[in-house]
Amino acid sequence: MQHLATVDSVSVRLETVLTRLSAHFRGMPESKLLGRLPDGRSRAAAGHELAGRVALAAQGVEDRGAPVPPTWRRLPFEGPFVVGDQIGVTGHDLLVACASAVADDASGAAGEVWAPGDGRRSERLGIEDLLGKVLAAAEELAGRL
Repeated sequence: MQHLATVDSVSVRLETVLTRLSAHFRGMPESKLLGRLPDGRSRAAAGHELAGRVALAAQGVEDRGAPVPPTWRRLPFEGPFVVGDQIGVTGHDLLVACASAVADDASGAAGEVWAPGDGRRSERLGIEDLLGKVLAAAEELAGRL
């Protein structure tokens, strides 16, 4: 049950950060959305990149039972004004998929899920590790805005 408590704790932290980021992006004026971060990306591009990462994580959780990695679906960029919505929707999808995965596993561990790796390789990760990586990316972006 310790693992379940950790997954729940990370899920709550992730939900808080993604909700805050989503609201922040929704409230940004165009000039701020298109403004550059120190790494050269616009805020909108950085937010979209995070939403895409969250979407891929959700897909990996949803396809966790597949014997081979999924064909990863990329989140389209629909413009700077929808980035906040994309973060909110993909975050919700990930958290629902994780809750379902944990509920489906009698031990509460949810086993391993698919995660896109670097380049073309995919890997299997524990759900807690996957959530931790997404949380770290979300917290990093929140700290840069």
